[in-house]
Amino acid sequence: MRRAALLGRAPAGSTIHTLIRLFTLGDSVEPAEAMIALGEAASGLLEIGFLKASDGKVRSLYQISPVGDTWVACDFNHRQGEDADEFVMGVGPSSLLLASLTPLVKGRVLELACGIGWLAGALARKGCEVTGTDLNPRALEFARFSARLAGAEAIDFRHGDGFSPVAGETFDLIVSNPPYVQSPGGGMIFKEAPAGDSVCARLLRALPQHLSPGGIAVVLINWTHANDDDWTEAPLSWVPAEGMRRWLFQSDCSSPADYAWKWISGDLHFQDEQAAEQEIQRWLRHYQEIGARRVSGGFMVLQKCEPGEEWTRTESRAAESIGSNAGNDVLRVLASENWLQAGHDVLHSRYEVPAGIVAEARMSLGDAGWVRDTIRLTSPARLSYDGQIDENILRLLAVVHAGGTPADMVAEIRTRPQFAAVPDLPERIAELVRELVSHGMLVPVTGSAEFIPPGQ
Repeated sequence: MRRAALLGRAPAGSTIHTLIRLFTLGDSVEPAEAMIALGEAASGLLEIGFLKASDGKVRSLYQISPVGDTWVACDFNHRQGEDADEFVMGVGPSSLLLASLTPLVKGRVLELACGIGWLAGALARKGCEVTGTDLNPRALEFARFSARLAGAEAIDFRHGDGFSPVAGETFDLIVSNPPYVQSPGGGMIFKEAPAGDSVCARLLRALPQHLSPGGIAVVLINWTHANDDDWTEAPLSWVPAEGMRRWLFQSDCSSPADYAWKWISGDLHFQDEQAAEQEIQRWLRHYQEIGARRVSGGFMVLQKCEPGEEWTRTESRAAESIGSNAGNDVLRVLASENWLQAGHDVLHSRYEVPAGIVAEARMSLGDAGWVRDTIRLTSPARLSYDGQIDENILRLLAVVHAGGTPADMVAEIRTRPQFAAVPDLPERIAELVRELVSHGMLVPVTGSAEFIPPGQ
């Protein structure tokens, strides 16, 4: 949010106005203003180093910002250029994406590379038993502080690299927004490995052994590959197919130069043009050495299963419009894909249509009046499905929503003379049903749209 918008939320000179300037914007304020706003707490905050007095002013060394219905603590952005190896970032777009994708399940939850612990706190407030781990001890101090601000102090925060802090333990849900940037190595622990290591690959290889039976994982990842056609190879190679259900979602794909500049341009270390040019050349040499001509981003959803119950699914689609409740879409896809694997009779089964499905028609005006060009169907959170359909799918959804079965639609279509003799009509409708079920747009009533780990 811009400075003017933040300051406009409180009258100038008010206590809230001073607190916003001090803790959210990082302004230096008059000591008298700080004393009025903070009272006796001002002296204590100065004593522990949270506040600093210099040049006749008082300023905060740490940022406290509102996120949703709570507050979080992190570093001010300018600190990136001072101590990048210990910089602790706040809640960014990737944090919000992971939160939207996270399904609410019962049982033990692990947030790996939790940073300031905002998502861990949100899950703890919903009743989950949460463990949060991070390699940066400073980040964990912020996480504990933010947890106190949010009233979620029961979180078990642990320091360490990867899964080492939870060795031998399993969880019903694992979520992670790790340092996924594909660089030749750097000093920013919050976003990249120190020496060209693929953190994403390392974490995903170790992840299955830390999932309980039926447990789910959602991990944001970036990866390099050689061309536009081989984007699935590397991520799928990191997670064994046996005993795992794998859903790989590619949300963006860039050239090495565009990808490198995306990260370098916002790095305070490279605001000088010459420094930026030298850095981007370092990145491009790295990509050339490893044969990377494309860099992709996205996420993987995993579920541990019994041998013989595995499936793999890959999708490539922009994810800008994913809704905040996409975790429900994740649960529907997992439940529905698993139901399809069991080989049920799709034509004679009954289904529910999830609330929130939307169909939008695009029309154009011609000589004969308005003509419908396309129909776009989206799932409730625009994750599991977002694409063009025809009237047959619309009718199928309507029949099922009214309590019928796909077999009823076959019978309905048979009443039309032009379709009465079509021999493979049932197979065509069955294929439509399978597609809609696989995307969670039809939920078998004998299954469940809610995932509850075994034994819960």
